[in-house]
Order: sequence, then structure tokens, then C-alpha cells
Amino acid sequence: MACAAAPSAAARARAHARASRPRPSRASSARPATRRGRDLASAPSPSSSAPMLDRRRPRDARTRALALANADPTLAILASCALAASVAERRTTWGASVSSPLLAMGLGMSLATCGVLPPVSSQYDLVWTLLMPLAVALTLLGVNVRDAASKAGPVLRAFVVGAVGSVLGAVVAFAVVGAGMGEHAWRLASCLCASYVGGSLNYAATAQALGLSGSAAGQAALAAGMAADNLAMAGFLAVIGAVPAAAAAAGEDDGGGAGGDALDDATRSKATPATIAAALTCALLLIEGGKAIAAMIGYPGAALGVTGVLAPAFAAAAAAATSNATKIGGGGGGLFRGGDVIGGALMLVFFAALGAAADPRVAVAAGGPTLAFIAIQLCVHLATCFVVGWKILQLPTWAILTASNANVGGPATAAATAAARGWSSATQPAVIVGTIGYAIGTPLGLFVGQLLRVAYGLS
Repeated sequence: MACAAAPSAAARARAHARASRPRPSRASSARPATRRGRDLASAPSPSSSAPMLDRRRPRDARTRALALANADPTLAILASCALAASVAERRTTWGASVSSPLLAMGLGMSLATCGVLPPVSSQYDLVWTLLMPLAVALTLLGVNVRDAASKAGPVLRAFVVGAVGSVLGAVVAFAVVGAGMGEHAWRLASCLCASYVGGSLNYAATAQALGLSGSAAGQAALAAGMAADNLAMAGFLAVIGAVPAAAAAAGEDDGGGAGGDALDDATRSKATPATIAAALTCALLLIEGGKAIAAMIGYPGAALGVTGVLAPAFAAAAAAATSNATKIGGGGGGLFRGGDVIGGALMLVFFAALGAAADPRVAVAAGGPTLAFIAIQLCVHLATCFVVGWKILQLPTWAILTASNANVGGPATAAATAAARGWSSATQPAVIVGTIGYAIGTPLGLFVGQLLRVAYGLS
């Protein structure tokens, strides 16, 4: 028994010794493997590059989707409206009777109402800030300065009559519907009076002077007024565009046409790439010069008015310096021949944009009483223009319409309408009286607003 137990004890001792003996570390054997692993990790492998390509593909897809989402065809649609209006005027009897500006504006309004044109787009800002001033400048480069000077007098007298009519209209409209326009009624009436004396620029200036945007209710009133103003502007342009005045201006005009389409083939043949490039270059330079001078005198809103003075003066000086403007382009048709055709096309794009801003659903929903106020005010304005200007002062119809347009829409729409209806030499007077409206509209609007506040005991 002792002999059998002894080996067991020895075996246990040897097993304990083997267990307590330090074993060789595996770090040395793992070290090469680790180095190999690090080397393999640092080298490119197909398995690691494939996920990187997969990660890039979704990013490229998102970029393409974002680019498509940011695509804005608004300007192309507006240009299509202008093209359709121009073709309809030239090739159809009904289109000629309606005129291309009204057709372009109607198409823009219809597409906006149907949702094809968006209510807000940066392309509208492009039309207002670049294309419309460019169209005006191109048109003015072809103006006969002597003829324009002879037309300034009638337009100025008609403009004064129209301003009086807008003030009377504001007073009458407030007496009829002022009670339904809310707590800011007299302030909104003040803004609309200023707007229809000299254009929409005065609407914003008067609202700022009265602090109308300082409260939620004031901001809502401003929005309602702006929506109603856009619709009323479209309707007003349609009314004055339907008034026949071509016969009164036919013998006094210098040959322009609606959208620049009245130029005959002989005149068109004299336009060359050089004359068109000269017109575009000078027009853009004159626009920037007008901005710079207006900023220097502390009145940035007069930029278009300054351009309206510079453009025909520059054209006259250039024509005299180049011996009847025959040295550029090699023809006898003028230094800037062809520019007025481009200007006419851009005018139609502007009218399409103007129509797109006049969504009747928004106007009626946001400002029903305000829309009624504007309708009454414009009726009194037009009645004053034709009773006093046409019947009493016997001013020509084209001058009354141009001045009335400058009262209600400002120099931009007045110049655009004059050029589109073929009254090219009335474009500069339209810009001049419209700029005067910018200067006097806000003070007159503030005066009328205070008069209404005191007369009706409002706060």
C-alpha cells in the first residue's frame, strides 16, 4: 500500500512542478503576426476599397438629386410666355387687338394660378433687378432726344393730374371701406396712397415710416395690401392697355412697336453683331452708372431714373461723335441698332413676371377689403385723369396713359408699357415723371394718412 501511494505522491509533485514552471510567452510568436497584420492593413485591398466606392455612390446620387431639386425653370417659362404673346400678336387678329404685353401678363397670371409658376422664385428678382432695367436702357438708347423732350411737357402735366386723382381716390375709398380694413386701416390707406402717386417703392417706404411692420397685425395688413396691390396692378395695366391710343401717338412716334416687332425688314438688316454688342455693353454700363450716381446722392431708389437720363444723352453724344452713327457695324442704321428689339423681348418677359405675381386667389383671401379700397381708388384716379386731363386740359391720350401708369406702377412699368405700345420717344418722359413720383409719393402718402387719422379720430 505504501509502495502504491508513493508514485502517486511523486506524480503529483511532478505535475505541480510542471504547472508552476513559467511557460514561454506568446508575444514573441505573435509579434511577427502582428507586423504582418499591420503591413496587410496598411496595404490597399479590394475588400477595403469596395465599401469606399459604395459610400461615394450614394453621395453622388444625393448631389444629383439636390441639383435637380434646385433647378428652377421659372425664367424659361416666363420667356415662353413672352414668345407665345409675341407670336399671337403678330399672327392672329385677336392677339393684335389685345397686344403682346397684356397677353404675356395674362399667361403669367394663368400659369401662376394653376401652380405651374411658383409664388416665390429668385428668377422673379432677376427679372426685376436686371432684365427690366436692361430692357429700359436698351430702349432708351434708341430714343430720339429731341422728340422725347417735346413729349415731356404733356406727360408731366398729366402726371400731376394723376397724382391728385390718387389722393382723392384714397380719401373716397377710405370713407367707403375704411371701417372694414382693421386696426391699421389709416396706415394701410397711407401706404396705398403713396404707392399710387409714385409706384410700389413708396408703399414700402411709407410702411417703414409708419412702423407698420413692427407688430404681427401690421405685418398681416402689409401682406394683404401687397397681395391686393399685385392683382390690382395687373388689372389696371389691362384696362389702360385696352384704351385705344395708337392713332393719337402714331404720327408722333419714332417707329417703335410692341415688343420691338414694328421694325421693318430693311431696318432689321442693318443690325449686326457689333451694333447689338455695343447696345448691350453700353446698356449694362449705364445701369451700373445709374446705381453709382444714385448711391452717391443718397437716393438709391432713383437708379433707374438716373439711367433714364444718361442713356438717351449718351446715345445722342455717341451718334454725334461717330458721324451719324455709321462707323460701328458698317451700316447707316445707328450705333445701337438691334438693341431695341432685344429690349422689347425683355419687356415681354417682365410683363409675364408681373402677371405671375398677381395670383387672384391670394389677393382675395388675404385682402378682400383692401382690394375693394384699391378698386375704388383707381376708379377715382382714372376718372380724374380723363375728366381733367383729357376733357379740360385736352392732353393727348398717350400722355395721360403714360403718366397714369407712372403714378400707379412707377417708372419701370410706365417705361415698359410705353415701349411695348410703340411709344419709344415717350419712354424717357415716363422714367422721368416716375422718378418724380418716387420723390413725392411717400411725403404725400404720409400727409394723407395723418389727415385720415385726425379726421376719423383714429389712433
